[in-house]
Amino acid sequence: PTTIFINKKGEISKVHTGYNGPATGVHYEAYKNEFNVLIEKLLAEK
Repeated sequence: PTTIFINKKGEISKVHTGYNGPATGVHYEAYKNEFNVLIEKLLAEK
């Protein structure tokens, strides 16, 4: 799977390919943290 993150200007901010599910342990936790930080950053944009 591929996830494309688009900012409020309509520009691509990040592209993530692949899947890090719960079975991947620390990789899953790192992905969740990175995902949450990116989403908060995109939501805070003006």
